[in-house]
Amino acid sequence: MIELAQIMKRTFWSILFFFCALPFGLTTGEEALALTAKAQEIFEGNNHAVYQIRVIDINSHAKSTIGSGFRISEDGLFATNYHVISDVVDKPDQYQIEYHREGRKEGTLAIEAIDVAHDLAVLQGKPDKNPLSLGSSELGRGSRIFPMGNPLDLGMTIIEGTYNGLVGETPYKQILLSASVNPGMSGGPAFDSKGKVAGVNVAIQGNDLSYLVPVEYLIELEKTWREKGRPQDWTETIQNQVLKRFDHVISTALKSEWTFENFGSLKVPQNLIGQVIKCWGKSQLEDPEKNQYFFYGYKWCESEKDIYLSSDLSTGTIGYAFFWLESESLSPLEFHKKFSQEYSKGHFYAEATEDEVTEFNCQSHFVKLAAHDWKGAYCVRGYKKYPKLHDVFLSFAVLGDSPRKYIIQIGLSGLNEPLARKFLEKFLGEIQWAG
Repeated sequence: MIELAQIMKRTFWSILFFFCALPFGLTTGEEALALTAKAQEIFEGNNHAVYQIRVIDINSHAKSTIGSGFRISEDGLFATNYHVISDVVDKPDQYQIEYHREGRKEGTLAIEAIDVAHDLAVLQGKPDKNPLSLGSSELGRGSRIFPMGNPLDLGMTIIEGTYNGLVGETPYKQILLSASVNPGMSGGPAFDSKGKVAGVNVAIQGNDLSYLVPVEYLIELEKTWREKGRPQDWTETIQNQVLKRFDHVISTALKSEWTFENFGSLKVPQNLIGQVIKCWGKSQLEDPEKNQYFFYGYKWCESEKDIYLSSDLSTGTIGYAFFWLESESLSPLEFHKKFSQEYSKGHFYAEATEDEVTEFNCQSHFVKLAAHDWKGAYCVRGYKKYPKLHDVFLSFAVLGDSPRKYIIQIGLSGLNEPLARKFLEKFLGEIQWAG
C-alpha cells in the first residue's frame, strides 16, 4: 500500500510509464531481467524462421543489397520489404534473391506479390512446416515490441522497443516505434510479447524512432496473391498501386473541410491532409551587414513518406509553398533578379536521373488568381519506365508594382494529369487576397 500511495503522487506520464512499461510488483532491475528473458524467449522461439535476404549481382556473384525476411507459410512464402528487393523487379536480368541463415545460403527466392505503397513483398522459397505466427498491430500504447533482423550484416539480432500507436492516414498507416531499427533489419519481423508478428521493419527516422508496416497489410497481400496469383506485369501493378495511393490522398483532401490562415496579404489553405503532410515556416533578413534589407517569408507543406520504386527513383509526394519577398534597399533590377530566381526554382518533386524521367515540358500563362494578375508556369514530366506516372509542378508569381511580391508553388510526383488537375483546381480556387 505504501508503494501504491507513492505512485499516485507521481505525474500522469510517470503513472502511464509505470503501468505500460513495468509489470506490477517488479522493481526496475527485476523488470530489466524480465525484458531480457522475454526477448531471449522470443528470439529462441522464432529465430529458425528469420533470414538475411540478399540481392545478388548475377555477373559478380556478390551481394548488392541486404535486408531481412521471414517465413509466413508452410508452402514456402516469405515476407520482406519491397525496397529490399526492388532492384530485382527493376532489373531482373542483373539480380537475383537469396536467403541466408547463420552465414549459410539456404536457397533462392522468387517474387510472387508486391505492394509498393506499403513497402511489402511476398517471395517464394522452399516449403517448411515452421512459419512464424502472424498477429495484430492493434496493441496498447506503451506495449513492448521486439523487432528482429540482421543489422549491417553483423548477424541476427533482436531489439526491444515501445509501441507508440499507428500514424498516418487509413489505409496507409504505420506503427510508430521507439527503438533503433538499423539498416539491414528492413523486412524483418517485429513481435508482440506473445511472439506473434505485429509488424514488418521498414524505416528509421532519427535516434530511437522507427516505423513498422502493420502486419494486416501483409496478411491482405498474401490473401490477394492466393486468390489472384502472381501478376503478369510488375510495371502495371506498380503504376496502379502508386495511383491508387495518390487518388486516396487527393480524394481525402477534396472531401475534407478546409481551413485558412493569413500569409501576408494572402489567405491560404492550411494543412489539408492530416498526418500525411507536415507544414513549416520561416522568415529571414538577408545580408544585413551589406545593408541589403531583403525580407523573405516562407511557408511550406510537404508529405514525409514517399514510395520507393528503385534505388534510383522514389515518388508519391505532394507539397506546396507560399513566399513573399520585399526590399527597401535593393534596386528594382536587383530585386527583380532575386524574385525571378525564386520563381524559377523547382520544389517538391523527386530527384531522378535522365534514365528514369523525361525533361520537364513547361507552358507559361497569365492568369487571374485571388483577384490579381499572376504569371504562371505549368510543368509536366513523365516516367520512362512507368508511362502512367507523371510529375507536375506549378509556379505562380504575382504581377504589379506592389513592394511585396508573392510566389505560390505546388508540386505533385507520381500521378496522372487528370488527378493532378482535380487537386490544383480546388487548391488554387480557394486562395484569396486578404488585404
